[in-house]
Amino acid sequence: MQNNKLIGLVVTNLAGSGAEKVVLNLFNMFEKFGHNVYIFLLEDIICYDLLEKEKSKIISLTTNRKYHKLFSFMGDQRLHYLLEKKIVFIEKEENQNFDLILSNLPGSDRVLQYSTRNNVYFCIHTSYFQEIEEFKSKGKYARAKKKYELYRQIYKNKKLIIVSNKIEEDLNKLEVEYKSIICIYNPFNFGEIIKKANEKIDIIEEDYILSASAFRPVKRYDILLDAYKKSEIKLKLILLCNPTKEIIEMINNRGLQNKVIILGFKRNPYPIIKKAKFLVLSSEREGLPTVLIESLILDTPVVSTNCISGPSEILVGELSKYLVKVNDSDDLALKMNQVIENTINIKAEYISKFNEDNVINQYLSLINK
Repeated sequence: MQNNKLIGLVVTNLAGSGAEKVVLNLFNMFEKFGHNVYIFLLEDIICYDLLEKEKSKIISLTTNRKYHKLFSFMGDQRLHYLLEKKIVFIEKEENQNFDLILSNLPGSDRVLQYSTRNNVYFCIHTSYFQEIEEFKSKGKYARAKKKYELYRQIYKNKKLIIVSNKIEEDLNKLEVEYKSIICIYNPFNFGEIIKKANEKIDIIEEDYILSASAFRPVKRYDILLDAYKKSEIKLKLILLCNPTKEIIEMINNRGLQNKVIILGFKRNPYPIIKKAKFLVLSSEREGLPTVLIESLILDTPVVSTNCISGPSEILVGELSKYLVKVNDSDDLALKMNQVIENTINIKAEYISKFNEDNVINQYLSLINK
């Protein structure tokens, strides 16, 4: 297959979540292999330090999409109209039609459900079945029903890409009548991650353990803090999340204010990940947690809940012993103590499947399918 494919990546914004980071990784992967790539944002929110080549290829539809969200599906149709105009404009400028368009996250998927283009794929980054089950467990049945109907609608007769195998099983539980489905792991530029990890930044001199996730209920910081307290690990716990009122209260209520340090969102977290004694993830739901793979690339051991989905496909071989029961602070504390006491051998074969050199051809094979 010849080079110079024209590829479009559509995402809600670049506010800093794992899926948004994956979009930037995809951009750089396609560019590295000689393809022409554009990123389309539904709203102009960017929280990353971007390279000039990235900045020049980002096209925002609105400064804020709240106005369009007020009108629900009518707003989505309006955004699709704006998106299609931008796509056609680029095609005229490049004198080439887009070969592949990848939609990321439900906000973008709602918009692109109206596309009649045959080369649009919807990238599913998490388990929607688990999301709906969480709403039910909290008594939010109307919200669960709305989500169930939404996902069945927007993915009906669509081509789907899932980032872990477990997601297919969950989509089938939702009775989504998709047209096709393929699992492609998120790509990682190992060399670039290692290079960024060696940059000089001001970080804590003493040893520490680390958690690097946005502060959201699904990340279960309450379980993490309970486990940390039970483990009696002497090292400080560093959190790469925003210092919200809720997380500060969680820390203070457990008497951990002198042991837990919140560093906030970091544009380059890799030096911090590299120096950590180990990284811990306490989520009750994921897709393919980027930070686990990045940590292993930097030879930093990982303890993670065995949540749906992703961790069990990342922590394989002898690393699987550090998978933890979901929402179980006792088991998490036990595994945290074990990982700090043992020498962990992170073999190259465990993570090679995430190397972009192995992922690129899977994406290119979708063209003209």
